[in-house]
Amino acid sequence: MSKSAPVNKPSFFHRKVFMGVTRLEIILYFLIFACQGLILAVPTALSKKVHPSWLISVAVDSVSMGLACLPAWWLIFRRYRDRPLKKRFLLHLYAAPVYIITWLLMMDVYHLVAGRPVLSLKDFALSFFPTLVFYVQVFAMLHVYHFYLEREAQLQKEKELSALAFNSEINALKAQIQPHFLFNTLNSISASVPAEQESTRELIARLADTFRYSLYCTEHEWVPLREEIRFIRTMLEVEHSRFKDRLQFSISPLNGAADILVPSMLLQPVVENAVRHGIAPSIDGGRINIAVEQLPGKLKIVISDTGVGYTGDPRDLLASPGVGLKNTRQRLELLFSETIHITRNKPSGLIFTFYIHTNAHATENSIDHRR
Repeated sequence: MSKSAPVNKPSFFHRKVFMGVTRLEIILYFLIFACQGLILAVPTALSKKVHPSWLISVAVDSVSMGLACLPAWWLIFRRYRDRPLKKRFLLHLYAAPVYIITWLLMMDVYHLVAGRPVLSLKDFALSFFPTLVFYVQVFAMLHVYHFYLEREAQLQKEKELSALAFNSEINALKAQIQPHFLFNTLNSISASVPAEQESTRELIARLADTFRYSLYCTEHEWVPLREEIRFIRTMLEVEHSRFKDRLQFSISPLNGAADILVPSMLLQPVVENAVRHGIAPSIDGGRINIAVEQLPGKLKIVISDTGVGYTGDPRDLLASPGVGLKNTRQRLELLFSETIHITRNKPSGLIFTFYIHTNAHATENSIDHRR
């Protein structure tokens, strides 16, 4: 049995604590405010007139600013982190006033607790501009840091995609060795079948179609959705001839999504998994439904079956050593930063849901399936 590749565990500082936040990010975040407090304290410290109460006030001010910035940080770098950078910059128009008001309320509470008068309108006017400048400085550094992280992640994705492309090219060269022999053999078998066995001829023709499409996909990374669905339909028709009434299937209309380009052979491993592990072990068989829904900027693909299902946590299937689901999950993550969502179907079976980003349309990559 082959050993799986070792998993690189993140370092201590890059381990996530909550909401995808790493320890390094927390340290850097509060380090910014600590540095701000030190900068404010330097002039007074040099004059040797530092009073403990003043240092406490500076520390409270820095902590208040850090806490007041948290809603803006969550909004821009977590809630809407997938939005374009321009739109995230516009969020600062709403986040900055919230930050200033929150900071003002915190300082008023501190002054009340410390027995000091709350900030007057004049005090607020004098501190408004420095506070706003501090907000700009903090988020400028945060944007630079997150841009660096996004750039590193993009470079890693490109590296992995390059490796996948290389492996695909090698596999394509291997796949081109015997295709003509295979097609000629299938044609010879089809010609030798008696005319009264037309169903067998059709089955051989469908089988030839699946091999032809597989060969085509070794040379084309993206194909129109209608061709991918046509291949899936042909594959299920071949399986139906094997399982007979134990396998039923339906595919929703594509409507305006037929010409959208999708990664080739992306649905096949999921459908094959549903047939092999869902329908085949079931005595009564089951049904496979494939639904395609066009959303703004995305295609929602739902593949469900009414087979035997899975007794454990469905999410554990994503970590299984099988090649099919693993390959599809990796392609979705690398191409779209998406993943497969697996849930239970009722009364039995599983539901596989994933999203494909729609940023291109087919022009000339159509496939001739004529026999």
